Amino acid sequence: MGHKQPASDGFFESVEKRSRFITYCEKVCHPEEFKQFLERLRKQYPDARHICYGFRIGSLANAQRGFSDDGEPSGTAGMPILNVIDHSGFSDIAIIVVRYFGGTKLGTGGLARAYSEGASSLIKSIKWVNYEAKQAIKLHCHFQKEHQLRYLIKQLAGRVETVEYSQHVELSISIAEDTDLSTLGLYRVNLGDD
Repeated sequence: MGHKQPASDGFFESVEKRSRFITYCEKVCHPEEFKQFLERLRKQYPDARHICYGFRIGSLANAQRGFSDDGEPSGTAGMPILNVIDHSGFSDIAIIVVRYFGGTKLGTGGLARAYSEGASSLIKSIKWVNYEAKQAIKLHCHFQKEHQLRYLIKQLAGRVETVEYSQHVELSISIAEDTDLSTLGLYRVNLGDD
């Protein structure tokens, strides 16, 4: 099953009782990409009071998720950001909010609202693309069966990447990771086959 990924980075800024909330969003497909994103913002805003975040990486069913309140009262920053991400259908996404304290306390409800509104406004403004995990498999058949095999691949929404002709036809295809491959079982080349 696929999910939505950000197609572009995003930026949103708001002020709440003189506290400044600067919200950034980027596509991150690996934890290392998230760490680089976070480190970049820490260097860009070394004097910020808080740098809070939420992220989700991977398929929706078993995504790696994380959040941080970075010194804000527990549950008022990172979790509201992550909740927005979780309800968006996005994955491979990180939202980081840089906060400069304005001198007036917002209270736990005000903080949670400011962080979630920033994340929500940002998600609504960015472009997105559908992402579906693919797998690459090799198939082979006799020449007279090539047409039938190509028909099966098309029915399964697979794509032929390369074709090699020797004593038989060998096709390398790309197909959705969750596709039922039982109809292709007779044609599949198992690892270790010569």
